[in-house]
Amino acid sequence: MGSAVGRGWAEIGTRRFRVLLLVVLAIAAETRFLGLADRSLWFDEAYSVSVTHGSLLQLLWSVRLFDTHPPLYYSLLKGWTLLFGSGEIAVRSLSAVFGVLTVPLLYGFARRMADREVALAGAALLAGSAFAARAAQEARMYPLLGLLALGSWASLRLALEADRRPIEARSGAEVSEEWDTGRQPRARSWIAYVVTTALMLYTHYFGFLVFASQVLYLAPRLRRDRRTVIATGLALAGVLLLFLPWAPAFVHQAMSGRGWPTFRPSVGPAAVVEMLGLFSFGGELFGAAGYFHVAHLPHWMILVLTLPFLALVGTGLYALRGERAWCLACYWAAPLAAVIAVSQRTNIFYPRYFSFLAPAWALLMAAGVDLVARSLPHLPRLRPLSPRAIAIGVVIAVLAANAPVINGYSWEGNDTYNWRAAAQLVTAEAAPNDYLLYVPGFAQTPFEYYYKGSMERRPLWPVENFLMVRVKMKPDPALGASWVLGLATAHPRLWIVATVPLPNSAYLRLRNLLASGFGGARQWDFHYVYVYELRSLRYKAKAARP
Repeated sequence: MGSAVGRGWAEIGTRRFRVLLLVVLAIAAETRFLGLADRSLWFDEAYSVSVTHGSLLQLLWSVRLFDTHPPLYYSLLKGWTLLFGSGEIAVRSLSAVFGVLTVPLLYGFARRMADREVALAGAALLAGSAFAARAAQEARMYPLLGLLALGSWASLRLALEADRRPIEARSGAEVSEEWDTGRQPRARSWIAYVVTTALMLYTHYFGFLVFASQVLYLAPRLRRDRRTVIATGLALAGVLLLFLPWAPAFVHQAMSGRGWPTFRPSVGPAAVVEMLGLFSFGGELFGAAGYFHVAHLPHWMILVLTLPFLALVGTGLYALRGERAWCLACYWAAPLAAVIAVSQRTNIFYPRYFSFLAPAWALLMAAGVDLVARSLPHLPRLRPLSPRAIAIGVVIAVLAANAPVINGYSWEGNDTYNWRAAAQLVTAEAAPNDYLLYVPGFAQTPFEYYYKGSMERRPLWPVENFLMVRVKMKPDPALGASWVLGLATAHPRLWIVATVPLPNSAYLRLRNLLASGFGGARQWDFHYVYVYELRSLRYKAKAARP
């Protein structure tokens, strides 16, 4: 956008503008830090905390053997917990910090592509994004991925600016306002890109999608600019060289087959619509699919709800046009297209995974808001309104659509996978001589983040769970009638903590096995976390000594 962009905003003085920027940062902090303890940690978060136990060397070894992610986030979380502890607020606040830092970084990135008013609008839309806020309240690596992906794109454009200026100066061409943002040391800019991009790859393997989308963005430029070809080639080689120490672990993880459940069908339009709902208003509204919740609203209606937001994004692409539009299209759409294509064979597509692309979505919407604000006053009925008033009104409307979803995250009914409540129940009801089973075995990790009791316990791994990922296992021969008899004789009650996925056949097989020793079941549902209490039919309490 040239000097004509944002003229309706020109009345805003520098001091007032700074106040508005501080307000935006305050909104970002409020939406990301307020309510960090309102929800129970779910499995992935509890797993993140469990990985930090032990030494750094043990962490790296554990991630290599049992995880499907790189180690950077876990290493940072380990240091964070050493400083602040491993409580809910402590472990989630690291992600909240990353989420807040992304907002001013987006402003700086946008400021080099457009004017400061568009940059401020983009920062405000990201600050109030329910999708970005929800991800920033999880003890997972996606907010860090979003911060580093944005930093990678920003440093890449800085490096390209530094490359372009000498070429234009030699040709005698006037440097366009878009690029006239001050001298950038060329080497420093490319080094920043290499380091930031390498850190991104050490955070999540989706960073390779960002890396590939940047190559796609550079492709038209590389055909006509030999100087950029050399610099880009060296930079890409530098990124891969920095990642090389982890490459053997990456290969081991990829060959292990962990992480992507093969039983999921290929991704379809419904999942894409749900993702658009998350980007637009955080999902959840009127029964739309949410961060975890399935849709209770027809998907065509969810698509209708997203149309105003999609219209702003499309308008933003039109307003930017050319190289800037191509940059943001590669930033947001290319990783999505790659995952959707791969997911036609092996479904790795979960809508919640893509919060790291929220900055690009927010900036595209901001550019669309700016064009709408400058165009609508030409209509006779809207002439009394200034472009500034229209732009502020549209931004507030978008934030208002996201606000109920952000507030709804604190509602108890939204606490999917409520391990905290399940552990509180068992702590209050169980006796030390009861027995505890985890089904499937991974339920132990989130439950024991909260439960500190002394009951004997055992994780069970139904063979049906292995069949879901096409791994054939034989039932444990030790888990038979004699095992049940031993449990029923030694323990007055049996507690079962179960979670999804638990095939119905596995549940029925376990209940039939336990029926010879236990009965009188009570059960509780904590939103995909299930607790069962069974009373022994054979237990006899030892008589107290006189």
